[in-house]
Order: sequence, then C-alpha cells, then structure tokens
Amino acid sequence: MTAERHNRPQHNLYAKQAGNAGDCTPSGHSRLPWRRLGRFFATTMLASFVLNEIWEMAQMSAYVEIAGHSWTSTLGLCTRATVGDVEIILGIYLAGALAAGDLAWGLRGRWNIYATAAVMGLAYAALVEHAALTAGRWSYSERMPVVSMLGAGLWPLLQMTLLPPLTFLFARWWAGRSATEGAL
Repeated sequence: MTAERHNRPQHNLYAKQAGNAGDCTPSGHSRLPWRRLGRFFATTMLASFVLNEIWEMAQMSAYVEIAGHSWTSTLGLCTRATVGDVEIILGIYLAGALAAGDLAWGLRGRWNIYATAAVMGLAYAALVEHAALTAGRWSYSERMPVVSMLGAGLWPLLQMTLLPPLTFLFARWWAGRSATEGAL
C-alpha cells in the first residue's frame, strides 16, 4: 500500500487554477516560471523606458512650452516624463493583473490583454491630457493635432494607446525567448 501511494502521480492543484501548468505556480518546478515573470517585468520596464523616451523626444515640438528648444535642453524634462510613463504602464499592467486575478496575465499572449492595455492607456491619456490642459500645465503648438472629441492631443493619445500593448508584447516575447535559451 505504501509503495502504491508513492508511485501514484502527484497532481498539482495549482495547475487547474492557473489554467496553464508551469505558469508561476508554487510547484516544485516554480523557479523557471518565476524567473520568467521577473524577466517579463524587467523587460517591461526597460522597453517601456526606451520606447517612451523616444516618443517623448519626438513629440516635444508639439508643446508650446518647449517648442524650439534643443533636444539636449529638453532631455531632462523628457526623461522625467518617461519615468512617469513607465509608472503608468506598470499601473496598467497591475490593474489588469488585479482584474484577471493573475499576476502573470501578460505572459498569456491573448489578444484581450493587448486590447485591454490599449483601452486603459487611451482612457488614462485622455484624462491626464484634459486635466493638464485645463490646469494650464502645458499647451499645444500648431504641430499637435487635437482630437476634439476627447479634448486632447493625438500624439499623447497614440503614445498611451500603442506603447503599453507593444511593451507587453515585446516583454512577453523576450521573457519566453530568454527562458528557452536558458533551458538549452
């Protein structure tokens, strides 16, 4: 009887709850999935920073307050804005994780993840732009197309609609690529 008990396959109760065995479960093989999640977050932060820094620098001429300034004089301001953008993207991810009830939801690669990130980013950008314009924190130059229906500039709306899902997609790809290379 004891031998039978030890030879029976062990069932991972968490595999059914998570939907995919091996995805961030506290099983005996959890080291690799947790490492993958760590790579996902590190890549999310790095990719988000790089993409948003490029975007911020590219759109600076569309703001009256810094139009005409050299890129070196706006670098500090853009970098501070980029750090805020990274925080926003991490906030979008965490809101999605809370809604999904799964910290590793971004590793799933389903279309609804990217659509959710895009919608949340657009909503956030519209609110922030509208509030900042109303408060006089910044204003647009003639280089900023304005989406009148949302009362906000097109470039920041596109930034937060496109970059969060692109960041999550790249981070998912990189985390999976790194995990596969590490297994070889």
